Amino acid sequence: MKTHIAEVLNRERACLAAVSDRAALAAWRCRVVQELMTPRSSYVLALRETGDAHDRSDFVDQWRDLLSEAVGRLLRSDAAGNGESAPDDPRRAGVDPEKIAVLILAALHGGSVLSGMEQDPRPLNAALDLALAPFSRGPASELLGRIGSDQ
Repeated sequence: MKTHIAEVLNRERACLAAVSDRAALAAWRCRVVQELMTPRSSYVLALRETGDAHDRSDFVDQWRDLLSEAVGRLLRSDAAGNGESAPDDPRRAGVDPEKIAVLILAALHGGSVLSGMEQDPRPLNAALDLALAPFSRGPASELLGRIGSDQ
């Protein structure tokens, strides 16, 4: 289990470090979905609820931190006017990068369980659509734009 966790974290460290705009986020998402739809991938094996509880907790904490850093970069990029949305986009108001990171992990885990049972990526993609709504366009992003806000 530790080798799968280490492999996932090493890959995520490299891939998420490159996420600074929506195109890079979309590429990351496609790659992770593909990994989670491959039954014996390190991602699937690392997310199994086996092994030492401390190792699993540490794994989730590290992945959450990597995701939170990427989300923070996306938000700063948009605020600086380097993104595809206006710096004063109300969908970004109150967005907490750490809470979005937890939401992304929950979508990855829960969506992959359902997708694995059905052998269909649609549940995983639907869960990620909602988790990544603040970085997309359309009705889901309008409804969920304040994810992470305590208001």
